[in-house]
Amino acid sequence: MSKKIVKIAVDIPIFQLFDYIWDEDELNQAPKRGQIVKVEFGKKIITGIVLQEIGDYSCAIDQEKSLKKVIALAQLIKIDDALLRLCQFASKYYLRPLGEIIFSTIPTDWKKTEKWDALEKQRNRKLKKEQEKTLQKREQQEWILNKEQQIAYEQLIRISSKNTFELVLLKGITGSGKTAVYLKWLKEILDKNDDQCLILVPEINLTPQLEKTIKQVFIDQEVSVLHSNISQIERNVAWWKIQNGFSRVILGTRLSIFAPIPKLKAIVVDEEHDGSYKQQDGLRYNARDLAIWRGVDIKIPILLTSATPSSETWQKVLQKKITLLELNKKAKEGATISQLHLIDINQARKNKSLDMYGITNEIKQVIQKTWEKNKQVLIYINRRGYSPILHCAACQWKSECKKCSAWMVVHKKAIGSKDFSLQCHHCGLISAPPASCPSCGNQDLATVGMGTQKIEEHLSNEFAQMEVIRIDSDSTKNKGSADEVFTQIHEGKPCLIVGTQMITKGHDFQHVETVIVLDVDKSLYSQDFRAIEKMFSQLVQVAGRGGRSGETDQSNIYIQTEFVDHPIFKSLAEHRYDDFITDVVNERKENQLPPYTYQALIIVESVAEKKNLEVLYEIKRYMEKQNLSQTTIYDPTPRMLHKHAGVERNQILIESKDRTELQSILEKALDLIEMLKKKSRSIKIHIDRDPTSF
Repeated sequence: MSKKIVKIAVDIPIFQLFDYIWDEDELNQAPKRGQIVKVEFGKKIITGIVLQEIGDYSCAIDQEKSLKKVIALAQLIKIDDALLRLCQFASKYYLRPLGEIIFSTIPTDWKKTEKWDALEKQRNRKLKKEQEKTLQKREQQEWILNKEQQIAYEQLIRISSKNTFELVLLKGITGSGKTAVYLKWLKEILDKNDDQCLILVPEINLTPQLEKTIKQVFIDQEVSVLHSNISQIERNVAWWKIQNGFSRVILGTRLSIFAPIPKLKAIVVDEEHDGSYKQQDGLRYNARDLAIWRGVDIKIPILLTSATPSSETWQKVLQKKITLLELNKKAKEGATISQLHLIDINQARKNKSLDMYGITNEIKQVIQKTWEKNKQVLIYINRRGYSPILHCAACQWKSECKKCSAWMVVHKKAIGSKDFSLQCHHCGLISAPPASCPSCGNQDLATVGMGTQKIEEHLSNEFAQMEVIRIDSDSTKNKGSADEVFTQIHEGKPCLIVGTQMITKGHDFQHVETVIVLDVDKSLYSQDFRAIEKMFSQLVQVAGRGGRSGETDQSNIYIQTEFVDHPIFKSLAEHRYDDFITDVVNERKENQLPPYTYQALIIVESVAEKKNLEVLYEIKRYMEKQNLSQTTIYDPTPRMLHKHAGVERNQILIESKDRTELQSILEKALDLIEMLKKKSRSIKIHIDRDPTSF
């Protein structure tokens, strides 16, 4: 028979596959799993993916009137079977429709049937341009590993030679040369045959520097980069190269875990502890966890790297479920580990040595001394903008966002300018600041707190002879701007670098001798049980930006705080990283928090909180009727950011000691959730597995 019936996934938010007729005479080939096809759905022409053939068409003559035919198939593009298995797992675990998952991960032009004919021409033009660029000579990057690095490298070679899954943690202090170890390991793998490897990084701004290094190491290999800042044409060509095996090294952010890599031999998850691997909207997946599942599925080693492993990873190390490799020495001769200095803000206030911007005299003296030695100072404050709040002292009015339960942040259009704006960092609303208090009419409005812009302005005035470079998502929003500013820093000219957590991760600053941390206290006593772990990791990472080259004196980190006796600072001062994270894991065990329990959120959003609560209580009552032995379902609560862009958000937390039971209860609740969504189109319901934000 030339006609078959196939099941196809389409890009709609419905947990269902659809039957279509596959006419081999018209399509000139038999159906294959993973083919991207053109189909009619309702009255629209859309794209689908073939998942399976379910039989000959002859058994159901009456279906000819109801079933539609596959119209055409894409010749250039397809989805390999391993990637489909990954998407099917993600669909089941994260409880999202399969078609929605597959189509959210592939390039947009692949989903547009009218673009198919243009894709090949587009690819050929791009390949020709790239071929001209590759004629330029590149210098080979070679590393001489120290003894500690060599041991780790040899162990990785032995692990990969087994041709099976193994989960490995490469734990090394900042500047210990973790990147050199794993790149040399991957080069050894790729030199032997035509395999491919994937390197995941947590943020876009880390890719340019690492991309340059990778291309110097893999000088004869094709390297593809995947992240949200590349153009659609670049993405189309990169996916084509990857799925056809031309790209040997794939470097990307979390979405690249879904790249179609047919000859994947190893995955590296760099800075595995970073929260950016968890997608916070849409398909709420964790790329690190999916990387591990992909390794199990296709039987390849997965390497996690970090100076401060996550509590989930460290728990597995303590349980001997992960192979641990350690680097405890700086890679470069003469490089130093930053020495901690705590500055008591309370004492500085008493001594009147704290200025109106919240910077102590001691910090100013340190900046001056570092400048006199022609070295760089890095100042970390994890708050962008000029000031967190505009405030009226007379009636206590604050600049609250009209659409969110959050404050609007004061921004300056330019340093030295008197032109301000108010911006909400959650919904994006921008407005002019009021000339007087909207509540009482007081014209004496003041900014409260400090952000990167205010610190930049203050230091530019205080140290007029120094160049101040600000690095945050505002100053680097234009394409290529982050790369330019990091290149400027790497040139080594003495300067003050002011930035958010963008400057804490992975950057190999060779000329930073002094690190300063401002406004750290707000994270020390947060209601988020992960806050201390996150803060410790950030402090270790930012401390590691200093003293990396061996060309500076003893590197130092200065932290202003009102809580100088907090245990986090003692661990940081004594470099007791293992002890600190072990204490965190033990505390989680005692309080039965992740990783010793498993969590999920059911989030309901609408313009009416009352409607949200009605829906959540109905879901809660339904789940409580199930056979629960190790699962607790909590009452509905507001989200931490209760209102976002005019939408009220509420949630229930489900916590279980058994992952399987949690999965079962969520799957049973899914039918009710889908029914409730159809019943009222005005509400949105999301399931967030393994949440990291509440």
